Amino acid sequence: MKRKHCVLILSILPFAFGNILLPFFDFRSAPGLNAAPCMVPKSPEDSPYYFGTSDLACVSTKGRLHLTKRSVKMESENNRTKRAAPQRHTMSPTHRWIYFRGNFFEWGTDAGSKTRLFGLLNDAKSYSVKSVLPFNGEKCDWMMEPVPAGYSSVSLECIVGCTVNYKTLTGDYSLLNNNCHHFANTISMVLCSNICPDWCQQIL
Repeated sequence: MKRKHCVLILSILPFAFGNILLPFFDFRSAPGLNAAPCMVPKSPEDSPYYFGTSDLACVSTKGRLHLTKRSVKMESENNRTKRAAPQRHTMSPTHRWIYFRGNFFEWGTDAGSKTRLFGLLNDAKSYSVKSVLPFNGEKCDWMMEPVPAGYSSVSLECIVGCTVNYKTLTGDYSLLNNNCHHFANTISMVLCSNICPDWCQQIL
């Protein structure tokens, strides 16, 4: 088998796993967990934040692959969990981000990095902060949850700092242990706490 065929097969396998096998598992919220305290605004300074997702294959290949069908439906309620801070499941076959104060905060893209093996390698992963559209939003299908995950008075500068410093704090990208969902959940915890942690207050 030629080398280019091997590379193509290796690049498609994670997407096939995520889009064909994972949907058979039930990712419903665990019952009996309390709602997060930040789900209701407490002051005029509080701004809503939202979870959203993009086509994982499209984002990771700069629009060369599309493995989800375009849909106007918002993300299923079954993919939500209720904890101390709003969280989303970390094995969902999508690319996840946070929308807050007019900006899309993402990690696990190939923005600003040299892409190797269609962006699947750890050192090809980076962060993205964009307004108007999420990363590759002009090419890739994306959707934002219609209801805010919570409300926060944390500054925009704080969340930018969290996004920039995330890799320094947590290490390289890992499909199972440190992916875009872990990042989004971490940002949700910061937003829900209404406190800007030390690691977000200056570029590390």
